[in-house]
Amino acid sequence: MKKLSRFSALLLAVLMPLSLAACGGGGQSTDKDFSAGVTDGNTYTNEYFGFAATLDENWTMLTKDQITQITGQTAEILDDDNLAEMYEDGKVVMEMYGVRSDNSTVNITVENLGTINGAKYDESGYVDESLKQLPDQLSAGGFTDIKTEKTTVTFAGTEHDGITITANVQSTAVHEVLACVKVGNYVAVITAVTFGDSNPSEILDLFKAI
Repeated sequence: MKKLSRFSALLLAVLMPLSLAACGGGGQSTDKDFSAGVTDGNTYTNEYFGFAATLDENWTMLTKDQITQITGQTAEILDDDNLAEMYEDGKVVMEMYGVRSDNSTVNITVENLGTINGAKYDESGYVDESLKQLPDQLSAGGFTDIKTEKTTVTFAGTEHDGITITANVQSTAVHEVLACVKVGNYVAVITAVTFGDSNPSEILDLFKAI
């Protein structure tokens, strides 16, 4: 089992609150019932949002216990009954976290925006709210030379609103791209992080529409 790098863990700790404070997403309307994504080995499938990825042998999926450690939750919170309650209450749930052998990462969080915010905000609004907070949160987390930009991200064959981030932490260059995908009142944020000269967009290309 690969160990989450200190850079990846630090970046995740900084960015997790964004979803809690951001209200947005404006993608597809839907009449279908929500269902959570499923991880089976190195394959993550989310039928509700309509995308999936199978990561190769260079990747390791974090277990539920490992995810709870980096999100500050307890394993008991993530049993099926409590998870259903978290989705219903609009809590941010990390459904998947993968770590590559070069310490690049990809994670997916899902949030129920509720009826009011779900109707009020679109993907662009979600991104705009996040961008208001990002520089201060990254700076507080020890990042320097921070540059954030709203962008259009191609994810699973469809264009979505997103964010690109470049920064330095402990003399290491960090590159990140976030894709915001909204279906109904739910929003998924897919975050890819690389270090050095690697491009995080190639990680998002691993996800395909289903």
